[in-house]
Amino acid sequence: MPKDPLGSIRITVSGVLRIEDAAGEEVGPLSRRAQGLLAFLALQPGMRAERAYLADLLWSDRGPDQARASLRQELSSLRRSLPEGVLAASRQHVWLDPDLVTVARGSEPLLQGFDLPSEGFEDWLRDARAEPSPDKPPEPEATTEFFERPTVLLFAFEALSSSPDDKMIAMSVSEDLRTTLSYWRWFPVIGPDAIGWKTVKDSDLRETAAELGARYAVSGTLMRVGERVRLSASLTDALSCQSIWSDAFDGSMEDIFAFQEEVSRAIVGQIEPQISRAEAARITRTRPETIAPWQLLAMADEIDRKSDEGYGTAEDNFEQERLMREALEIAPDFAPAYARIGRIYFRAALLSWVEDRNAAFLKSVENTNTALRIDPDDWEAHGYNGLARIFGTREYESGIFHGSEAVRLNPSAALARHAAGCGLEWTGEPEKALAHLRFVFRLNPAHPGRAAVLGQVTTCELAIGNKEASIEAARKLMAIAPDYARGLQRCVSTFGYYGIEPEGSSALARLRELQPDFDEAYVRETYPYAREAEMDLFLEGLRKIGAV
Repeated sequence: MPKDPLGSIRITVSGVLRIEDAAGEEVGPLSRRAQGLLAFLALQPGMRAERAYLADLLWSDRGPDQARASLRQELSSLRRSLPEGVLAASRQHVWLDPDLVTVARGSEPLLQGFDLPSEGFEDWLRDARAEPSPDKPPEPEATTEFFERPTVLLFAFEALSSSPDDKMIAMSVSEDLRTTLSYWRWFPVIGPDAIGWKTVKDSDLRETAAELGARYAVSGTLMRVGERVRLSASLTDALSCQSIWSDAFDGSMEDIFAFQEEVSRAIVGQIEPQISRAEAARITRTRPETIAPWQLLAMADEIDRKSDEGYGTAEDNFEQERLMREALEIAPDFAPAYARIGRIYFRAALLSWVEDRNAAFLKSVENTNTALRIDPDDWEAHGYNGLARIFGTREYESGIFHGSEAVRLNPSAALARHAAGCGLEWTGEPEKALAHLRFVFRLNPAHPGRAAVLGQVTTCELAIGNKEASIEAARKLMAIAPDYARGLQRCVSTFGYYGIEPEGSSALARLRELQPDFDEAYVRETYPYAREAEMDLFLEGLRKIGAV
């Protein structure tokens, strides 16, 4: 089409997408992605969008550099097809001229039949279609928050043999999973009984999930050969049918009930962060105009996962606090936000991100107390309330109670196990602490706080006298988190106690760089050992290597 400086276009987004010039002739030919780009811009405020976002939206299956290159090529081609002035771009933005573009939208479905091989675009289009059109009144608001959160549908696990015993085991695993998934409480769970105990093989996953309003689906199989059992599980995005996570777990029929319990907790321990990660990615792609507290929590979780080993950076933690404050503006009684703020202030006190350590511990207790007044069963609030009490005011009995409550309320949460193990270490029960700490890695080998857990494993093994286990844990910690100061302190003590060189001197040198003011006073203030014997042992290791 020849360029016309006075030309304009009309974009019809209701029903079948049409892009026409001033004479009513279809503009083009345009590629599928060019049509999607124009439709997307036409529906944005000011008909403007960021280049980086457009690249990810239209080419979400490609890397950032390749996606940006594809966008440049598409824009160049599109300018040649449109009237002059309709489309413009800068290094940061792409936009349409509202004076030259008319958008027609009625009651017909948005972009009917239109799709693109890009997950980002499909997510945006799905959400855009769900919004009421200008000619259709909005649906009445629901009276429950149930479906504001991502809902998980659990299919019955399939036994891959005809043995009645295997079918009973598969059914029992499904029951355990439903219970264990429900412990998390931040995503509603629809059990297999709601679909007549059907397996994924017996039904259409997408249709079944859509009927029940589920965003994610969990399914799996059980296979037995002799006395060996393998359970396979997977998490699927029910809207796109894209696999998000899968894993297999091997065990024995010798103690099938213990295996079943541990596997169900491990499956759920790994599913939860995957759901949170998928939700955060979806929010980033779709950029909804309004956002719910649960979505802000998912965004905070993603920041935590991407941050440094150990407890992350101060900046990342305080950005999480900002998101939680935003959540409380929307929902003042949102208990998980208070629990998360309590966690952040516990870390701030422990890692000296604030000048007044005791005040930060008290803020942690205050915020987690608020969470527990709103929701007495908030397991994360229990966990960090217990830790803040032990560290801040040396309330050991109360701290142990809250740590055990966290595990009771959610035995598949790595954070709950970590909190319980931490409290037990300080009260002189390293063997019991190790039972929880080791279980963290069975729940989720990629647990974001694994460096902090390894640090505790190191000194618990040291307290018991398990030399090889203590040194092994210290070496693992050094390998994954060489800049985590709190972990380095424990490694230095272990290497120093056992005379391990040159690793001990290397760890101490790095600790001095990261924390020049590290001394015995700091240790006594931030290592709340209830028994002097454990404190003396820890300090002995530090003294042997010259750290204090």
